[in-house]
Amino acid sequence: MKTHSFLIVAMLLVVGLVGAQAADIPGSKDPPFLKRYGGSQIVKYETRPYDRYNLAQKNTTPGAPPFKWTEIEGQITRLTYREPAGHTVLELLRNYQQALTDAGFTQIFDLSHGISSLDQFAAPFQRQGKGVIDGDFLNWMSIKDAGYIAAKRSKDGQDITVAVFFAELNGPKDVTFDGNPVKVTFRPTELVVMVDVITAKAVENKMVEVKAADMAEALATKGVVDLYGIYFDIDKTEIKSESVHTLDEVANLLKIDRSLKLEISGHTDNTGRAEHNMKLSEGRAQAVVEALVKKYGITAARLRAKGCGDTKPVAPNDTEEGRAKNRRVELRKL
Repeated sequence: MKTHSFLIVAMLLVVGLVGAQAADIPGSKDPPFLKRYGGSQIVKYETRPYDRYNLAQKNTTPGAPPFKWTEIEGQITRLTYREPAGHTVLELLRNYQQALTDAGFTQIFDLSHGISSLDQFAAPFQRQGKGVIDGDFLNWMSIKDAGYIAAKRSKDGQDITVAVFFAELNGPKDVTFDGNPVKVTFRPTELVVMVDVITAKAVENKMVEVKAADMAEALATKGVVDLYGIYFDIDKTEIKSESVHTLDEVANLLKIDRSLKLEISGHTDNTGRAEHNMKLSEGRAQAVVEALVKKYGITAARLRAKGCGDTKPVAPNDTEEGRAKNRRVELRKL
């Protein structure tokens, strides 16, 4: 970029990202660390205490799109802004980049040009949180230009990720957002900016620890017991260290009753593709079997691993509480 271009961007930054100047929807507010572009308006505001989020990151695979989607978890807040007319996607993107840097964020990805397929890029973005963070308004968009940046900050032991999606429309559009009582009109050159703030935090563990005696009783009366104390990172099959107490109890159960044989099955929620969920659940079940054999000395012939994916939910998948119940390890008496 030429020197005079840098000067123009610097001047815009001075007057660009400022406090609220337009009528926002009731109950909405800017993130405390990031002000909006001058003259913009919050037209939709959503938040979710804890859910999954698709974050775009660089894809180095030859011949593949320049981005790939990686799941993270945390509290999600989405702010949708209608930007004043007369600005470009690149102009706003550069302003937000500078504002995030000033707020202590480190950029981890940007896509300001070369988006070969806008539909391919926008589709995962509008499905954030499987409908929890609603992006349905993208369905009526005819996108002329788009951009994206993602940045992260760790402060006082808390990780915050910000993803910003910019879109310029082809022509005027009218839309009534879900939950908003009024129609929003996007006029030519009025851009849409979506700011997603993902705050990592530990999910509250409301599941009851199950002891060996409780497992034995459940297996005797029901033939099955659901375990929620065996933990995995997102999209991973390695067992986390905090699972040791539950694994200890499963091992105690098998050592007390040496004739007992168990099917250990992995279960997921319905987030993601069915084939992927099945493979993930199989890997997690096998990881539990291997831990019991290698760490606790349980005979492998007494255990059988099985993946069920999202085929056997015990709760609806339309809430995070329901999805948490469906993500489990199940013991079944053989």
